[in-house]
Order: sequence, then structure tokens, then C-alpha cells
Amino acid sequence: MVSNFHSLAPQTGKIDAKLVLKILETTRRDLKISNQTEVTVLVVGAAFIKNLNRRYRGINKVTDVLSFSQEEGLKLKLPKQANKYLGDIVLCWPQIKKQAKLFGHSLNEEFALLLIHGFLHLLGYEDNTDRQYQKMAKIQDRILIKIYGKNKKAAKKL
Repeated sequence: MVSNFHSLAPQTGKIDAKLVLKILETTRRDLKISNQTEVTVLVVGAAFIKNLNRRYRGINKVTDVLSFSQEEGLKLKLPKQANKYLGDIVLCWPQIKKQAKLFGHSLNEEFALLLIHGFLHLLGYEDNTDRQYQKMAKIQDRILIKIYGKNKKAAKKL
């Protein structure tokens, strides 16, 4: 798996390319996805993600994570051999810090949760209904436990 990681947000602490790759690799293996996939991860500030949210979703507020799939609206067919670019995951650092405090997670755990969530969206998972959200939360919990051990659960939907 190839991951392009960029941080435009100051003070992202211990979030580095190694952690990003660990989270994505654990998710990829859990979901049995080919290692011939690629994503870009971008960590940004509140104003940046608010602008993206307004521009692409028509929602004029800060959000925690946005995913921009290369396969939007299409049934995703993962590659057997050649690299497949899945898309971009944009995470909001100030929102990560706020939610980590709110839900009692470490910054790394909240970052991991949101990165997994964004990755699942790139794979076509949705969370528009309670049933869809619960399906995603179950997968996220399973992956968080693989990364951080027992008793790590996704936070409730805001």
C-alpha cells in the first residue's frame, strides 16, 4: 500500500507518516484489500476543511474528515496487480484535538479512528443511516482493537 501523507496544520504532534501507514495497513489487511492501492492523507486546519465542506458538500461548517473517492458513485473494483489510486482523505487537526478530549481518546486514537472512517468512505461505505453507521462503527472498532488493543471503541456519531 502506498500512502502520501501531508500536514498543512501546525502542531500535529506525534502524527507522522509511519503512524498513517500503520493505520492504513491494518485497515487494508483487515478488509483483505490488495496491497496495490494508494491513498493521499492530508491534515489541515479548520478554515481549510470548512471551505472544502462548503464547496463540495454544501455544508458551511467545520467537519472532522472528508473523503474524496476516485470512484465516486461507481462500484469499487480493487486491483489484482496494478496500483489503484483510491482517493484523498482530509482530516481536520483542530477537530481531532476537540473530539479526542470530548470522547476521552488520545490524539493518536482519534486520528486513527477518523483515518479509518475516511478510508472506509473511499471504499464505498456510507454512514447516512443508523444501520450504515453501525456497520462502519463495527469495522472501525475491530481495526482500532488491532492497533491499540482491547477496549478501544469508536465514539458515538456527533
